Amino acid sequence: MKKTISLLVILLVSNILIAQDLYPTLFDGSGGIVNGYGSWGSNNYIRESSIDVPNKGTITFYHPDVTVSQKPTMIFISGWGREYQTYDKYFKYVASLGYSVINIYNLNPGSINTSYQNSVDMAQQAVATYPNWIDTTKIGLAGHSYGGGSTIWIGNQLFNPNGLNWGTNGRFIMMFAPWYPFLIEDTELQNYPDNVKLIVLQSFDDFHSGGPLYNTDPQVLRAMYQLINIPNSEKDFITVFSDNDVAHEYNYNGTTFSYQANHYISYTDLVNGNNNPYDRLDVYAMNRLTNAMTAYVFEGDDNAAKDVALGNGSTVQKDMGILPDLAVTDAYVVTRPESAFEYKCTADATDGAWNNPSIWKLSNYCIDSNNDGVIDVLRVKDNLITAFNVFPVPTIDYIKVKFNEQDNQSTKYEIYDLLGNKLVKNMLPLNNTISVSNLEKGVYLLKIIKGKNSSVRRFVVK
Repeated sequence: MKKTISLLVILLVSNILIAQDLYPTLFDGSGGIVNGYGSWGSNNYIRESSIDVPNKGTITFYHPDVTVSQKPTMIFISGWGREYQTYDKYFKYVASLGYSVINIYNLNPGSINTSYQNSVDMAQQAVATYPNWIDTTKIGLAGHSYGGGSTIWIGNQLFNPNGLNWGTNGRFIMMFAPWYPFLIEDTELQNYPDNVKLIVLQSFDDFHSGGPLYNTDPQVLRAMYQLINIPNSEKDFITVFSDNDVAHEYNYNGTTFSYQANHYISYTDLVNGNNNPYDRLDVYAMNRLTNAMTAYVFEGDDNAAKDVALGNGSTVQKDMGILPDLAVTDAYVVTRPESAFEYKCTADATDGAWNNPSIWKLSNYCIDSNNDGVIDVLRVKDNLITAFNVFPVPTIDYIKVKFNEQDNQSTKYEIYDLLGNKLVKNMLPLNNTISVSNLEKGVYLLKIIKGKNSSVRRFVVK
């Protein structure tokens, strides 16, 4: 760890100017993506000298080499024990697109409560240090591994109207090979701030490899993903795969590499040990989706950019060039029992600090008894699907049902809480309007029944 020095001294150190980097320097010898989402931006970039924050960690700030002005900003939370060098090329790439980047490295991530709050504190310190470069109305939050899992709790602090309320003109979260989303409560997820977009990018080998046990149970992420109050149209659960095709192998410094979608997908160069170099897989799985997400959220490109970033499995979203396509879903199915994983979803303090119920709050949302991708406590048994929508969401005193077809005669409805308890059963009024003024704040399930057909939609009372 660097010697801690004061912020005043740091600010006297010269900025570090870096010439523009281009994809022909990829270690695999490929030219990366030449045009479109994922291609290198037009800006050179500057990495400011890192700021060591006593007892908290380190801030490293990147911005485009242009006239000073407030830019949409990505806040990136590093993985456990990984400083900015690990992700340096990724940060340079984002800055080349014209955005500012705040990288936060936690000094002691082992203390979950402390380090999560430290990340929020350091984000605020970065804004105070570089106010002329950061537009807090347009904020993206990303992270890797431990840092990726932390983004959900941190996002609730940064984006919440009752908190800092950053990102009022654009908010997103991108989780790269994330670990547990600690500290967040189910009720906080169910009332998550409006207009947040979400990508969960998990590495296939990250949970299909390891020692005697596999790594992290994907139910950890699925619980968060299904509970969070973000419509399916604005979030995607994505898996990236390795490519061991000999024809796609490449050589770097005398070592032969294949494209490995392991936990180190977002690593650059051979920093911190023998991890995969920055290669084509990083470009397609990270840079391309990041470029599309920033264009959609920060620039208002509602068509092409969204189709790549949040395409719900569109062809252009899944396309990885010569590499295996991404898998995209909103109902991820876990194919192995929880006992197969080292880091389990169900909280059990005897399994280790990561399973301590005081920090892992979502363990009740880990069971999918029929393995259909839907957590048991969120499931209301259906027969057949009837097409309808519910609005407004969230609501205060009523919801209105809109059918794709006109006839709503002899239609019943039931309202359940998230534990599957039936709270209301009645006939649907002819005006399709249901009073919910007697319900407490929270998330509920509305079941519409027509004869033997039924379907369920979620709604929020605020």
